[in-house]
Amino acid sequence: MLEQSLFDEPSGPTGPLVRVRLTIAYDGTDFRGLAPNAGVRTVVGELVRVLTPYLGVAPELVMSGRTDAGVHARMQVLSFDAPAAKASDLDSLSRMINSRLGPEVVATDVSVVSPDFSARFDATGRRYRYRVVNRPQPDPFSARYAWWVAEPLNTAVMQLACDPLLGEHDFSSFCRRPKGAVDDEPLSLVRRITDARWTDLGDGELLFEIAGSAFCHQMVRSIVGFHVAVGRGKRTAGEIRAVLAARDRQAAEQPAPPHGLTLWLVDY
Repeated sequence: MLEQSLFDEPSGPTGPLVRVRLTIAYDGTDFRGLAPNAGVRTVVGELVRVLTPYLGVAPELVMSGRTDAGVHARMQVLSFDAPAAKASDLDSLSRMINSRLGPEVVATDVSVVSPDFSARFDATGRRYRYRVVNRPQPDPFSARYAWWVAEPLNTAVMQLACDPLLGEHDFSSFCRRPKGAVDDEPLSLVRRITDARWTDLGDGELLFEIAGSAFCHQMVRSIVGFHVAVGRGKRTAGEIRAVLAARDRQAAEQPAPPHGLTLWLVDY
C-alpha cells in the first residue's frame, strides 16, 4: 500500500537520505486540525513552514493518525525523509521546532529510524483520552481541555455502555462518512477496540479512555456524546448494541466537542 503525499506538488529531498521519526505534542485549540489544509492554520502546515528552511526542502510528513480541529495530542508520531547532513544534529532540529512553535507544538523525541519505517502503517494501536468536567460551575483552568457538563452524570451506567464496544465491530453509527466515499465503493468502518472505560477522578473530573488498532473520523467524540446522553438518562446503556447494529449515523447522538479529546499514545 502506497502512502499518499500530503502535498499537491511535493519537492522531494535529494542526495543521501535518512528516515526521521518525529514525536510531537500539541494544543489543538487554535489549529484547524493536524493535516495540511490550504488557507487555514494546521499543525503539519506549521511544521512544514519551519522545517523547510532548516532542511532546505519541503518534507513530506506521514502522520500516525489525523486529529480534527480543536483536538490535542500528547503523542503524535510523524515520519519523513531528510538529507542525511541536515539530520545529523537531531538536538538542533528539536530545539528549532520548539523555539519556533512551542509551546503550542513541541518536539518530544526525534530519532533516525529504518528507511522503511512508516508512522502510519507501522502503528499497531492508538489510545485516546476524553475529559469531562461534571460540576455546576465551569472551570476556567480546564476550559480548553475538557467538556463542561453541568447536569449530574451517572458514571456507573456510562461504564456499562463501554463493554459492548470491545472487540471488532462496524462503527458506521459512530463515524462521520469519509470524504470521497460513494455508495458502490463504501470504505470499511470496522474497527477493533481493546479497551474502553470511564474513571471518576473525584471533584467532578471524569476521564474516558479508549484504545484500539485504529479509529475513524469523529468516532471517539461520537461515542463520548452517546455515553454522556446515557449518563444524563436520555439513552440507556443497553441501546448501544442496537446502535452499532443499525450502522446508521442518525441512530447515535451528536459528537462531544473536540476540545476534550487528546490523542494520548501510539503503539508500535
